[in-house]
Formats: sequence, structure tokens, C-alpha cells
Amino acid sequence: MPRRLVYVDVNVLYYFFTAHPQFGEGSRELLKRHQGSLATSALSAWLLYVLTRREEAVDALRNIAVLLPLDAEILAEALHLERPREFEDRIHLATMKSYGIDAILSNDSDFDDVGVVRVAPRPR
Repeated sequence: MPRRLVYVDVNVLYYFFTAHPQFGEGSRELLKRHQGSLATSALSAWLLYVLTRREEAVDALRNIAVLLPLDAEILAEALHLERPREFEDRIHLATMKSYGIDAILSNDSDFDDVGVVRVAPRPR
């Protein structure tokens, strides 16, 4: 039976790639634990570049997670969602719904109580 996909939010990727002092190690542990079952939106690749300005981080992301496309249907779904607050988070949630993903690695509490399981990186 194939492993179910686990969605990874850009904050966990950012913490990992920047060796964040508080959440870098916890993010590395989460990525390692879910290796081979990680997925994220193509939006995350762009956001990761905007946050880090490191093309090598975006390139490495392709080896860490399946990049799921961002299309018109996902955007339409995100526009109809009331939560999470931030539009980019609604895009992530709409992507998860579209692919039947019910768990997210994220430090963002806006994913609490929206019908998915959130796993946060352990702080240092």
C-alpha cells in the first residue's frame, strides 16, 4: 500500500534551508521522518525563493517533496474558503483538499481547526 502524502508548508522548508535557530533542527527531523511522502504546492517553490533568494534551495526542494501544480481550480477553491486567514494558506489548503491530503507539517496555527492534522516542528 503506497504511503499517504503529507503536505509541507513553506515555513518548515524555510526553517530547514536557513538552519533557523529555533525551528531548524525540528524541521529537519520532520522532513526526515516523512521522507518519501512529502508534497507541497508549486507556490511553495516560489515563496521559498522569495524568502531565501537562494535558487539552490528551490532546486533542492524538488528532491524533498512532490511539487503539486497550482491551477485555476485550486485558485477558485482557495477564493471560496473562509479560513485560513491568509490567501497563500488558503491556496495550500485547497491544494491539500484537491489531492486528498489531510496532514500538514507547519508552524502556522491558522491550519488548526480547518479539517487537517497539523504537525509543528519541535522548537529548540
